[in-house]
Amino acid sequence: MSNNTLANKLPYWHFHHDYMVFMDGSLGLGFKINGADISSASNEAINNLSKKFETLLVSLDEGMKIQLVYDVKANIESILNAHKSTSTESLEIYKPISKARFDQFEEIANDGGFYNPDLYIFVRSQHRQLSKRKFWQKQDHFEQITQESFQASLFYFERQIKTIESSLRQMNFNPSRLNSEQWFKLVFEYFNSDRSERVGVPNLREFSEINQQSFSSQVTLTDVFVDNDTLRIGNLLTRCVSLKTLPEGQTQAAMAEILTKLPFHYKIVQTIKVLEQKKEADRLQVQRRLTNSMASGNGHVTDIESESQLEQIEGLIRELLEGSEKLISMETSIYYSAKDKEKLDQMGDEILKALRQMGGCEGVIETLPTLDLFFKNAPGVCDFSREKKVKSSNASHLTTMFDYWRGNKKPVCLLPNRDSVLFSIDPFAKELPNWNGLIFGGSGAGKSFTISQLMLQFYGQSPTPKIVWIDNGASSETLLDVLDGEFINLNLDSNICLNMFDLPKGEKLPSPTKVKLILGALESIIKEDDSNGLPKRDKALLEEAIFLTYNRCKEKAPTLSDFKETLKSHSNKALKDYAEILYSWTGQTAYGKMLDGHTNIQLSKDLVTIEIKGLDTYPDLQNVFLLLLTDFIKNEAANDLKRPYLLIIDEAWKLFETKSGLSFTLEAYRTFRKFNGGIWCISQNYKDFLSSQEIKNAIFPNTTSIFVLRQRKIDWKDFQEAMDLNDNEIEVIKSLEIVKGKYSEFYYLQDENRAVLRLTPDPLSYWICTSDGHDKSQIQDLQSQFPNLSKIEILSKLANKTKEAS
Repeated sequence: MSNNTLANKLPYWHFHHDYMVFMDGSLGLGFKINGADISSASNEAINNLSKKFETLLVSLDEGMKIQLVYDVKANIESILNAHKSTSTESLEIYKPISKARFDQFEEIANDGGFYNPDLYIFVRSQHRQLSKRKFWQKQDHFEQITQESFQASLFYFERQIKTIESSLRQMNFNPSRLNSEQWFKLVFEYFNSDRSERVGVPNLREFSEINQQSFSSQVTLTDVFVDNDTLRIGNLLTRCVSLKTLPEGQTQAAMAEILTKLPFHYKIVQTIKVLEQKKEADRLQVQRRLTNSMASGNGHVTDIESESQLEQIEGLIRELLEGSEKLISMETSIYYSAKDKEKLDQMGDEILKALRQMGGCEGVIETLPTLDLFFKNAPGVCDFSREKKVKSSNASHLTTMFDYWRGNKKPVCLLPNRDSVLFSIDPFAKELPNWNGLIFGGSGAGKSFTISQLMLQFYGQSPTPKIVWIDNGASSETLLDVLDGEFINLNLDSNICLNMFDLPKGEKLPSPTKVKLILGALESIIKEDDSNGLPKRDKALLEEAIFLTYNRCKEKAPTLSDFKETLKSHSNKALKDYAEILYSWTGQTAYGKMLDGHTNIQLSKDLVTIEIKGLDTYPDLQNVFLLLLTDFIKNEAANDLKRPYLLIIDEAWKLFETKSGLSFTLEAYRTFRKFNGGIWCISQNYKDFLSSQEIKNAIFPNTTSIFVLRQRKIDWKDFQEAMDLNDNEIEVIKSLEIVKGKYSEFYYLQDENRAVLRLTPDPLSYWICTSDGHDKSQIQDLQSQFPNLSKIEILSKLANKTKEAS
């Protein structure tokens, strides 16, 4: 076909601002929307969404048409470039790490392994007949209208558009109007799919004396060849499946979601038109009378099937009269493309199977009508060939208004969800109320590996963030070696000391928060093992003693020995007894060397791991050190507000063991954002964070991100109640998978949003983050063979072997 012939078949005329004016005088406008992510939504939420869309359909004027386009493409260039831009100024040691990740993304994308769904809604007004025609008179291709008539039509259409736009916002679809360039791009890609992938999309040229090309001529630069059931557009073969028969029996909300899970790239076009309800009601009345006569039968014999049909017709008439339902025309077409017919056959079979799972729907692979359908389903055209008459409620159940939550705006960390749609995580997104997180999963669920992978991506942004990981098991050791981080191994022989009485430079007396910290540490030291804390009176006296100690030691920061002397000289017997307990925590005792002296820790590197496993056999000392480290790192963050500061605490539940410790930790949770920082707490058991209602009520309102890894052998009912999850979310968490060397899944919650994410490491990042014993053995063996190679060069060799093996 020639371009002219193609252009003449299209109903587009020109743009009036961002409105499309069609050849019949009707108007059109398009929206890009974010559909609803119902992957783990409750049944109630899904039903509410369906009801809202039904309300939108009922509110439309008669003759109004809307077109829903669900377009699944392979293009990830935009989000990948945005991800690359976050690390353009990264340190030189980070370059091979980011390159390995980018290469894997591009390799998967070139193989069509990623999916990028886009949703659009187009609205087209009813054609307004401006002059009466005789019965046999043909309608003109376009009727002339006055400027006043056009402005009146435009004004009325704009009112309708605002109503639709408001309804879409109520469904949280965030509609954004398409401008003329965006609409042109969609239409051009529709008619030139192969060409647009190879050479891109040209700019729209306004019609003028110099440019005599119409809109339709500009979008038809590729010939379309028809071969029985296939269209050939450039080097791509395209077919169409249409919905032939509707579901048997009743429809249900979101039953069309299955069409959004097809394992290839495709486009669903659904066109809806509100019929003239009076005419439809009159037709139903005629049908009711006919059915009634058949149901009555001859004599006393009745037709049961006709009686049932009569009840349905009468019920529908009643709903139409009440305005709770409208009769509409609806058409569903699914387009799919490939370079060979064998692939097309496989794709067609998948689509037909998916349709059949929608309550027994049947589809048909179009043959002769394919070209006609192709024109009528172009973006915004909203025309019909195989329309079905359905109720508005049924139509809302059959629409594909679903999408995926894509995460934060800035893709600092980029990974796919379970359905291979890319997802962005920005731990320090400005739109979030806080930057704190919780991570929990059972033994072997990959907590350390998951956090290492995320931190590896997070570390690459500019300015380089400061990450301090209080670890329990040296799981980040390789990560530190590669990124030139700092490893601080806490044990009784480490010669490391933290002074709980240290103050920021220039301050003479402790702040209320500092007093909470000291009380929390002292309470952990002094209380009995079977007690949750100290009596209120004793804590008040200890607070008094703290200030007495600061006032006595004005020239230098007090130490724990100074505080012990204050207690010894106090008139209260209980405080004198506490002084005796402090003996084993002061001086040259094992604990005293770590707590009674001046602080000598310096966090000089951007990436620091403080290993506390060496204190596992001294849990009382370990708990105190966790508190002091948290405060120390918070003060470090306060001194460097120019870059993000992330504190990761393994086995964080130990911070909550005493009331004073809990009080300080919660204070840190609430205030860390002031210092451009966040705290992520890790634990094996969700009960560590939720065992107490006090902890739950304090932690959860101050936590934005929750990572739920695979759970095993837990009380699922208790877990559901504690986490306030619905039944569908629990089923999703139960289904989380780990395939060693390939991927691991986790359930991610950020405020009200949810997603199942799949951590798919590139070979290099896998070897950097692995804590598996066999993997570590291979690293050591290769280091023995090549002692002169750097750590990153050793890991790169292993990564290349992994890549070749796969």
